[in-house]
Amino acid sequence: MSLFTGFQASRAIGAILTEDAAASAEGKRAILKLKQIGAAAIPKLIEALGQAQHTATLEQLLISQVRNSTLPDFVRALADGDQRIVDGIARVLSRSSEYDPNLLFAYFDDADISKSALGKILQSHVKRLNTNTLLGLLDQVSNKVRPILYRLLGDLANENMVPDLARRLDAKEPLVRSHLLQVLSRFNTPLSREAMIGALKDPNKAVRQAALQGLADMQANEAVEAICQLLSDPDLTVQAAAIETLVKIHSPDTIKHLITVLQDESEYVRRAAVEVLNEVGDQSAVKDLLNALRDVDWWVKVRAADALGTIGGPKVFDAVLALIKDPDEFMRRTAVEILNTSKDSRAFDRLIEALKDEDWWVRERAVDALAAIGDPRAVPYLVEMLNENPEAGQVVIRALATLGDKRAIQPLLQQLDNSDNALRKEALRALETLTDDSHAGAVQNATSQLLNMRKDDVGNVASEMMRSLITRFGDRTTQQISTQSPEALQEAPTETLSDPDRTLPMNVRLDASAAPVTANGVINAAKLTPNTILGDRYHMIRKIGEGAFGVVWLVEDVMVGDQFILKFLNPHVASDENMIQRFMHELRYARKITHENIIRIYDMITFDHSYAISMEYFPSHSLADELRPRKPLDFRRGLHILRSICLGMSQAQVAGVVHRDLKPANILINDDDLVKIVDFGLAAAASRADSRLTKSGILVGTPTYMAPEQVRGRTIDSRTDIYTIGIIMYEMFAGRAPYQGEESMAILFQHVEGKTTPPHEVNPDIPGSLERIILKAMAVDPSLRYQTFDELRADLDAVEKELG
Repeated sequence: MSLFTGFQASRAIGAILTEDAAASAEGKRAILKLKQIGAAAIPKLIEALGQAQHTATLEQLLISQVRNSTLPDFVRALADGDQRIVDGIARVLSRSSEYDPNLLFAYFDDADISKSALGKILQSHVKRLNTNTLLGLLDQVSNKVRPILYRLLGDLANENMVPDLARRLDAKEPLVRSHLLQVLSRFNTPLSREAMIGALKDPNKAVRQAALQGLADMQANEAVEAICQLLSDPDLTVQAAAIETLVKIHSPDTIKHLITVLQDESEYVRRAAVEVLNEVGDQSAVKDLLNALRDVDWWVKVRAADALGTIGGPKVFDAVLALIKDPDEFMRRTAVEILNTSKDSRAFDRLIEALKDEDWWVRERAVDALAAIGDPRAVPYLVEMLNENPEAGQVVIRALATLGDKRAIQPLLQQLDNSDNALRKEALRALETLTDDSHAGAVQNATSQLLNMRKDDVGNVASEMMRSLITRFGDRTTQQISTQSPEALQEAPTETLSDPDRTLPMNVRLDASAAPVTANGVINAAKLTPNTILGDRYHMIRKIGEGAFGVVWLVEDVMVGDQFILKFLNPHVASDENMIQRFMHELRYARKITHENIIRIYDMITFDHSYAISMEYFPSHSLADELRPRKPLDFRRGLHILRSICLGMSQAQVAGVVHRDLKPANILINDDDLVKIVDFGLAAAASRADSRLTKSGILVGTPTYMAPEQVRGRTIDSRTDIYTIGIIMYEMFAGRAPYQGEESMAILFQHVEGKTTPPHEVNPDIPGSLERIILKAMAVDPSLRYQTFDELRADLDAVEKELG
């Protein structure tokens, strides 16, 4: 602008500021003059905005001068320190349509320019904005500026923009991705729903939550499977949002996708699945879900049943209650397992009816469920069952003991005359629990009769019980006890569990700070890496494998230079205090066994909240590896392996220890054909054995190899392990296991029925003498099996001689 032009512009602006420009001749001439000056007058007009009380005329003149070419003059004014100028220019640019508003996007990176003013201007031209320019800028501007662009995008968005919005979901900023999802949720199209489903896998939890909210608003049925996967999300807020979304969508397809979630090892995840089921399920849905669990592993069924029973709502409970009368045996069995966990007194009447179910499993688990409910009204029904169904005697007696009702004392005294020693022992233990002062004399007299007649294990149990009763109530007997005096009973020594051969100190406590840990502070042994050193002592060499109970590592004790195995207990086992106490008890017995055919157990070692069993390192392969081709083994090799097993198990039998989980995977063989049995950490003293499912949902035993008494929860002893050896022999020489099925429960029932195909029909080359040994070991009735491993070994040696 020349000096003269500037003088003319200033003079004209002065006239406008002092005159009523629209009314006076002088004002009109001034306006005309400024229009003639044109763009050169823009700086003076902008400056005047800060001085004028009434700016309408100035702003109108400025509007007439807005072009793409003059836009920089106006934008620079947005950085002015006078807010009146900034506001005036914002109004000018908002009202003008003679320029491309998209050019303003370039000024968002100018630190001096008012971003709020830019936002107001762009808002007035939102329909003229370029979508891609706006979207591209979202990932480039600061967090303070981004909300302005979000508002613009919200006003600009329409269904035609869905493809562009979806393509931008790879933006690097999570907040940008979240906002894009919020915008997409307004348009219920296949592409937007597809984009939402993809965002459920976003690494940022806020993005996953935004996707869940959008899918809920869209009622996206096709997203149910992907949403169900978020029930196992590590972030609990996302998990909660997934639950709410599934409930809101309320799709009939939800149930089938909950099946996988109910099998998860995490209790929180299983609970999330049940929360959804509580809202969207009905009797038909619950039945469909349980039916889908037929083919999963046993312990998975137990975990699912536990979740359904623990937090199942009214819909789930009513459905399960109805299913206990279902014609399908599997449904009734599953229903009664859930009712065992729920401990809900509303199930009482149905459980009483189930005591007469045609299926033994339903009957006996109904007994357990009634005991768990704790309602004494069940006592007469249980006593009736005890008299009518002696097969379930042990289960019923345990339930009566749990209920604690004194009405059971007299029926239990009658069981002391039973010919079944297992029932006698169970009755004695129950009477020890139930006896009170008024019944002490009668119980002691009945017990003393057993002491006078019995020298076997029944007498031993009676002796222990008498000692306890005399301690509690004094001597109330009216006849002499011939086995030992009351004084001797009271002075019986307590058991000592010391072991001079222990190679590691019990319960060594180590710093596990270097190890990956779960939220509960338990070491995640599956994620340990080689060369990690725990507690400055245990050098992790390599992971050997994983099983139902834990992860196995080869380690070196750097203090003494020895290598051995550490079997870390899984978190769900380590978090169960009762389970840990059980392991501690069992290991005390297992450590007593020292034999070349048995892997030596050392100790239970604790690492803060984690536990591991230390044991001998034995480089080897398993018998399972040799059986994997599903072909019969060479007879001589098989007999060598079996002879070694019998030698080791004979030592365990002498020590009174039952393995309970013998299987080919637990029989190890090295390159010199030395055979060793592993995992005696699961064993228990024969007098305390119990094969029931633990609260952690782990089945002690493997369905393919479980003895009938294990399946039915009966007392077990070394003959239980002999049965398992019979199953293994069948598999070794026939090329397949005797009992097979599509799901675990079917296999378990076959063990109870005992109707296997004779081995020679599977492999005609099996000698008759060997077949007789296999079938005798596999007898359903323990009394018909070999009674000791030495007897079994002797017959196997005879077959070996026969083969020459």
